[in-house]
Amino acid sequence: MKSMKKVELVIEAVYIKKLLGLFKKHNINGYTIIRDIEGRGGHGLKTADDVTDVFSNVYVFTACEESVFLSMKEEIRAFVIKYRGKCIITDAMVILS
Repeated sequence: MKSMKKVELVIEAVYIKKLLGLFKKHNINGYTIIRDIEGRGGHGLKTADDVTDVFSNVYVFTACEESVFLSMKEEIRAFVIKYRGKCIITDAMVILS
């Protein structure tokens, strides 16, 4: 097992390529995307029944070493502020194969 940081984001689907570009810049190649999520937050109720992804949200998570997270922390903060998302960081233990 290895100690890592779990980085979870909820963002509008239209910004997913920008987020993945940020991940790529920091050599994060493994992540999971769950599309069309529903919930209520600062922007009100978001439902997954829209015809396009313009108004839908996605949930993205990855796990990375703490040094990688620290190198991108301010960029993640700026991303969330600019594109009005939510980011949650937690300590995690990852079982590597």
